[in-house]
Amino acid sequence: MALIGSISCSNEHVDIQDQDLIIGTWKPIKEVGFANDGTPETFENTPCEQTSRYILTSNGNFTYSEFHDETGGGCVPDESYIITGTWTRIATGQYRFDFEYFNSETQQTESDSQIPDKVTFSNANNLMRIIEQVDVGEEYIEFERIN
Repeated sequence: MALIGSISCSNEHVDIQDQDLIIGTWKPIKEVGFANDGTPETFENTPCEQTSRYILTSNGNFTYSEFHDETGGGCVPDESYIITGTWTRIATGQYRFDFEYFNSETQQTESDSQIPDKVTFSNANNLMRIIEQVDVGEEYIEFERIN
């Protein structure tokens, strides 16, 4: 799920505008990928997992909070990693996400960057897909806008 992150300064950046469709609060709905034989596989997020949130702000920052189902029942936040970062829309029209992961158990920080192949919006801009091209097609994570 490491598809959102922290941004660096370069001439590739395009000004972030308040009307950018990515700005908002998003919940993860499903992930679509492929089995080894090329068969599409869809993994629907549980109601608990759908309480996870990506919050992307107009100033280019984001935060991610993750929830998971607890063994024996219940829904709990995953506090082992704290994920923050920045995002930007680059000159190619793609988005760049730079992440910072803080492991609360080891007290160590890791960084990562990603430029997905595509980010698309549909359903009156209330559905977002972060897409990666692979040999057998498109893998993506789908999010629904909360606000």
